[in-house]
Amino acid sequence: MIRRPILLLVNPAAGRKPGSPRLADDPARLEPDALVRALRDRGLEVELHTLREADDPGALARRAVEEGRDVVVGGGDGTVATVAAALVGEDAALGVIPLGTFNNQATSYGLPLALDPALDVIGRGVVGLVDAGWTYHEDRAEGRFFFEAGGVGLDALGFLAVEVAERRGWWRAAGLVWRGLRRRKTPIEVTLDGEVRRTRTPAVTVCNCPYLGLGFALAPESDPTDGIFSVVLFSGMTRVEVVRHFLSVARHRPRREPRVTLRQAKSVTVRGLRQALPAHADGEANGLTPVTFEVRPGALRVFR
Repeated sequence: MIRRPILLLVNPAAGRKPGSPRLADDPARLEPDALVRALRDRGLEVELHTLREADDPGALARRAVEEGRDVVVGGGDGTVATVAAALVGEDAALGVIPLGTFNNQATSYGLPLALDPALDVIGRGVVGLVDAGWTYHEDRAEGRFFFEAGGVGLDALGFLAVEVAERRGWWRAAGLVWRGLRRRKTPIEVTLDGEVRRTRTPAVTVCNCPYLGLGFALAPESDPTDGIFSVVLFSGMTRVEVVRHFLSVARHRPRREPRVTLRQAKSVTVRGLRQALPAHADGEANGLTPVTFEVRPGALRVFR
């Protein structure tokens, strides 16, 4: 098999949060130059780019596609998702060296979370197809890809609070969450593959993968290769109970909650009937409802 050359994108800031797993016992093996040597030892032609704050990983990945390269990411979920969005529908394959804190995509795709096995997967060059999500508001062409999950309501508010905390501090974020918890429930209309239902659920989460965000195991049986979303509805739960459930399933810990309803659909549209609600895609703010989520089966090639 003739292998395409590889662009290796390494995020040196990945995995610096407290509690991040250790991919290798020797930290020196995770340095960018060491990763290049390890991939070259497996017979691959590799060009290294160590990411700086001003870099756009998606633009670098698109350039690699034009040059006939596959792309390997040494980083966490944010970097992996940005590169994956650039590779959807392309012949180029994505490789993952999981250097992040939660590594939701790597875990969901069944990739190893130890250094040598992860490198071996890339070295073997076996490619599998995984699904991507596409979300938009009014114009289907004006949307964005996501890979873990999208959500509406309290789900989106929690991720928005993290964004606010990073920009303006945790006190501002706490105030945002408090106001959200005090807000009265609003009826939501959820359309699942054309079937319309109304609910007063505080949150709707559309899962492409079993894990999202801070390792939340909301839909642990979700399969990113089956061409269908797992849609999570929190029936009969208060906002505080929903928050408690999110915390209980953090760091990939599944938990049975009978009031959490799972539905499957290829297309999901969510509307707030009395007011617009915040939406997110892979933890990033995605405007207000109405919002639609559609699955793109087998749209991304991944070394597996």
